[in-house]
This record gives sequence, C-alpha cells and structure tokens, in this order.
Amino acid sequence: MSSSLAHSVRITNAKEFAHVFKKGFHSQSKFWKIVANDSGNGFSRLGLAISKKEYKRAVDRNLFKRLARETFRKNQDNLDHLDFVVMAKKSKSKNNSELTLDLITLMKNAKTKAKTQ
Repeated sequence: MSSSLAHSVRITNAKEFAHVFKKGFHSQSKFWKIVANDSGNGFSRLGLAISKKEYKRAVDRNLFKRLARETFRKNQDNLDHLDFVVMAKKSKSKNNSELTLDLITLMKNAKTKAKTQ
C-alpha cells in the first residue's frame, strides 16, 4: 500500500460534494462530523471540509486534514465503497490518537448504517 492518498480516491469538485451531502446520511462525534453515501464505484473516496470558521489557524486545519487523510488511507479497504465527507468540529483536544480513534469509530458506524439501508 502506498504511503500517499491517490487522487482517484478524493472527492474534489463541488458536484461530488453536493451529491454526498444531498443523498448521504450524517453522523457526528465529539471531534468530527461526517456525511457518508454509497460511492457507486468499486472503492471508497474521501472529501475534506475543514472550516476556517471552526479553526482560524491554517496549522490547526492542516492537522485535522492530515489526520483524516491518514486514517482514511489506512482503513479504506474496510470501508465498503462509501464516499465520506469529513468535517472537524471545534474542540480543545489536539491529541492525535484520540482524534484518530474517534474518526475510525465514526467511519465504522457509517459503514454499519450503510449496510442497514
């Protein structure tokens, strides 16, 4: 497995984001909000929407983006062909392991919800 996230597994344009937001189901935890939808192709994809309103400093936004990309990259084989849009919620914690574990749990819950629909 490559150590970078391929461009083909990223949600990049507004039309793709809009489709996930419109058709997907929402879920949230202490640190993250995600919207997940069936990708319609043979692999999972990731879109990031880390708001400047939530985190003013670019270094903070980039931390969340790096953690989300790395978590997705390591777990994408177990995510059942879902499109994910990940958003960070305002929080004080910057503990990487806690943020990562929270996102993994949220993605697994989304996978379970997708199977029941």
